[in-house]
Formats: sequence, C-alpha cells, structure tokens
Amino acid sequence: MFNAVATPTLLMMCTGNVCRSPMAEALLLQQITKKGLEAMVFSRGFSAPIGRAPHPYAIEVATRRGVPIDSSKRAGLISRVDINLASVIFVMDSGHKREMQQRFPTATGKTFLLGQWSGEEIPDPINQPLEVFERTWEFCEAGVRTWVERLVDAGMFGKTRAGAA
Repeated sequence: MFNAVATPTLLMMCTGNVCRSPMAEALLLQQITKKGLEAMVFSRGFSAPIGRAPHPYAIEVATRRGVPIDSSKRAGLISRVDINLASVIFVMDSGHKREMQQRFPTATGKTFLLGQWSGEEIPDPINQPLEVFERTWEFCEAGVRTWVERLVDAGMFGKTRAGAA
C-alpha cells in the first residue's frame, strides 16, 4: 500500500541561530527520536552570524538537561531553499512571524509560534545570565512537547519506526 505521508521537515527559527533555535532543535530531535518518529529537523536564523557555534550557555543548559546540542551545529542564515524544504516552521516570537510574512510570504501558512499553545513568546536570552537561558530552555521544551503531540495527532508523521518507545 502507498504511504501518502512523506517524512516531514521541521524548521526552528530565531534571530541569530545561536541560542533559542539550537536549543529547540535539540529538544525536537530528542522528542521525535524518543517517540520513534521520523523527521528532518534543522534550525536557522534571520540574522545569523554564519558559522558561529551555539552560545556557551545554550550548550551548558542543553548538556545539563541531558539533551546536548550537536557539537557540529553552526549558525545558518535562512534561505528560500530552507523555506521551500520545510513542512512546518516554528518561530520564537511575533516579530519573527511578521518578518517571515514579509520576507517569505509563501511560508505564512506553515509558520507558527513555538509557544502558540501556551500563549507564550520565547524571548531572546542573548547577553543575559545563565538563569535566563534555563528559563528559555523550559519555554522551548514546553512548546516542543505540545507541538509534537499535535503533529502526531494531525498525522504529520505517519507510522512510527518499529521498536520505538
């Protein structure tokens, strides 16, 4: 039988792709793997310092929480190719949503706030103390958990891999 559900591509977006979106990307990959789902997950930034490693506090928080950011992760700038590739795009705040609509109008219908279901925008922790990164992680984690459940319920992932928990 033909499986009409293709492997989804999920894009996490923030401003610089060094704090929020790398943390959310790691969380999303962890949740998808844990549930035995298949998806391509990546992150980009609207104003990314191309090639820069994630912020040290983002790395520290992720590592302490047991969901490390891939050591090869480097900041990437959003492109039209990325937009076209993405099945769903998650942004951190309403400013990102507006910027997406202005720069990539065709992405409007597939762009959502990561904190949409809790009514939360996820503020940028850059230049803030470690405690702010901890809170940012919690916001991202809540958003990822809710979105994964909703995407599963919507049939976004099709069948799960065999043997998954």
